[in-house]
Amino acid sequence: MRHFRTLFLPLLFFVFLFLLVGCGTTGSHSGGKPGPTPAPTPQGQITVTVAPAAVTVAAGSAFSAFVATVTNTSNPNVNWLVDNVAGGNTTVGTIDASGHYTAPSAAGTHTVTAVSVADPTRSGSAQVTVTRGITVAITPTSATVQPKGTQQFTANVSPVPNFGVVWSVDGAVAGNGTVGTVSSNGLYTAPAGSGTHTVTATSNDDSSKSASAQVTIPPGMAISPVKARVTPGATQQFTATVTDPALLPVTWSVDGIGAGNSSSGTIASTAASTATYTAPATAGAHTIGATSASNPSVTASTQVNVVAVTTNSASVLTFHNDGQRTGLNPNESVLSPANVNPATFGKLFSYPVDGQLYAQPLYVPGLANIAGATHNVVFAATEHNTVYAFDADGLSTMPLWQKNLGPAAPSRDVEGISPELGITGTPVIDPNTSTLYVVSDNNRSFKLHALDLHDGSEKFGGPVTVTATVPGAGADSSGGNLTLEGGCYQRPALALVNSVVFIAFGHCNHGWVLGYAADSLTLVSKFNTTPNGAGGAIWMGGGGIATDGAGSLYLMTGVDAGDPASGFNDAFLKLNAADLSVVDSFTPSNESFLRANDADLGSGAPIVLPDNSSAHPHELVGGGKDGRVFLIDRDHMGGFTPPTNPACDNTSVPPVSCDKNVQTIPDIGNAQFDNLFDTPAYWNGFVYFHPQSAKLQAFQYGNGMLSGRAFANTADFQDHGATPSVSANGNSAGIVWELQSDAWRTGGPAVLHAYDATNIATELYNSSQAAGKRDVAGPAVKFTVPAIANGHVYVGTANELDVYGLLSQ
Repeated sequence: MRHFRTLFLPLLFFVFLFLLVGCGTTGSHSGGKPGPTPAPTPQGQITVTVAPAAVTVAAGSAFSAFVATVTNTSNPNVNWLVDNVAGGNTTVGTIDASGHYTAPSAAGTHTVTAVSVADPTRSGSAQVTVTRGITVAITPTSATVQPKGTQQFTANVSPVPNFGVVWSVDGAVAGNGTVGTVSSNGLYTAPAGSGTHTVTATSNDDSSKSASAQVTIPPGMAISPVKARVTPGATQQFTATVTDPALLPVTWSVDGIGAGNSSSGTIASTAASTATYTAPATAGAHTIGATSASNPSVTASTQVNVVAVTTNSASVLTFHNDGQRTGLNPNESVLSPANVNPATFGKLFSYPVDGQLYAQPLYVPGLANIAGATHNVVFAATEHNTVYAFDADGLSTMPLWQKNLGPAAPSRDVEGISPELGITGTPVIDPNTSTLYVVSDNNRSFKLHALDLHDGSEKFGGPVTVTATVPGAGADSSGGNLTLEGGCYQRPALALVNSVVFIAFGHCNHGWVLGYAADSLTLVSKFNTTPNGAGGAIWMGGGGIATDGAGSLYLMTGVDAGDPASGFNDAFLKLNAADLSVVDSFTPSNESFLRANDADLGSGAPIVLPDNSSAHPHELVGGGKDGRVFLIDRDHMGGFTPPTNPACDNTSVPPVSCDKNVQTIPDIGNAQFDNLFDTPAYWNGFVYFHPQSAKLQAFQYGNGMLSGRAFANTADFQDHGATPSVSANGNSAGIVWELQSDAWRTGGPAVLHAYDATNIATELYNSSQAAGKRDVAGPAVKFTVPAIANGHVYVGTANELDVYGLLSQ
């Protein structure tokens, strides 16, 4: 018995101890299931743990901090790694010494590790899951809108970068007449009937991410058109739309006076819901009112502007206003620095179009016999190969005519133009024959059209296929000849000189200039920049061939291959307008450096400056991607000096003595390359440039030299800068106008800017200043140039032609 007790009691003790330990382990896990027993840590060994052990972070955003706990050491410090990279990087995310982690822009899974400073063999880690993390917010989240009224919604997508949103109403993209419509900029227009609808913004980058707002349309009344413009004595019909037929008929008033009067105009009912307004003899703004006869509390109103149309204003018949490409309208008597401001100037109306407007709008005043009357007309040409003729004063809601010139070409990824290539180069107008000349891209087949200004009909046997063959052994040659490639890019504006239409091409193996007789559309001259080599592209940021009025043409070429010995790469060229022979040229001495760095001289375009009394009375100015401005004597351009001094080549800024031009101004942008894509402008002794990633700049021009540079007081334009234009009343009231197109990649709006031309540090106006997004333009298109005429500024965008002017008009 004693022996049994001796064996039993120790055994009982160990059983008890086993049960005690087992129960304690079981009790620390949910469901009573035992968890794994961790391996014992040797006494005194350093341990590192990271908390939290796992997190989810949105792409591009930050996580407040990971915390590392270090035991068994007096040194608690750690070094942080992401995917074994000390401090991480932009690909895997970064982490600072305090454990603050910033996620990369791409989704993925990464490991954050804390390594003990005391013992680098000891570490702890945590897992980070990076999600695309897109969130969409919409403001306001609810709104009450009257029938046919409007409400501006704004979508904010984060994190950047984002590619905008798709707008819908009750699930219908862009909405419809029953539920209301919403524009690409979030402007909602209510339907005629009452009800509740949902406006939704869905991320372009992740269709699962969206935000919505509720719109309530109460029973009521709306008047259409929402805003009207008429000439003195003209008539305009208005219609009252009601949500309940019991609200009909309505009574009408003008400026609160029943039926109106001779001062404000008169209005008379023509049916239960319609009335005809007759404008007074004088210009002015008036309010049209409608009131339900059965319920006088239900009313609606709209505005009518009586516009005294001036038909003797200056024309805009070609890119940048004139053959010299100065960008100057010297006969603008309406707009001035005194009245161009957010209080008195803004967006008046828009015309929808079917494609991107890369071409500059053109303007013809007082055109008779168009749509049965005389109109001031603005012409717009789209990448969908459509030419529109619109009433320039907004006196017609529909085009006066429009003509499609055949199917556009699918995008060839040329300079970002997408989704199609149609009309890219700005047309040119001959007022003597009332003809608009334009080149369409019909899927690698170029057509020259001569359209009648009155109705868009083809003239002179057009269209004709644009092509030419020249002798040469260069790239793409066959049998000793070169033919214009279908893959070329007709970007430069057309020129009309001495009854010949000049068309330039680039972005293919060569640069081309072709001349067609304006009255017969027959090919009369041709020129290839590199017939025995390659390169010499002509695109000039959309600028046009300039002329001096004395029979010479001026242009700038870029570089894709080749060298000066095999043609004209990176050159200013002077051509004889009669036969397109080369009269003179200038090529910078460091051309091989420009070629090696894709620093095309011809990314910008030149302008012919007014004659002066210096030793160089006839001058030309322009610049390219390396940011230098070249002032050139048109009579002695300087040619190309092969660099015998190494300092003249293989460098971005060779000594001034290397070149034989009049003046070279070093890089005027904020970076060495991708600087000048613009056509400069000239007015009253000032030359204006706007480089990429920089501000508008003005140089004084006197005694044949440029000096005294000044800067605009605005943020830098990041994407391609801008081509400035100037309006003035002779030598006074000068305004510099330009379009900021930074947002063209994301579908954001263009921004119209206006500066005092005598002091560009003074910005008079920009279209983002007005409250409620009153003046927001359509989606931006790069390289676009506004047209200024008769008190209006015409702005081409990706889907509409926007018209700005004095709000009292």
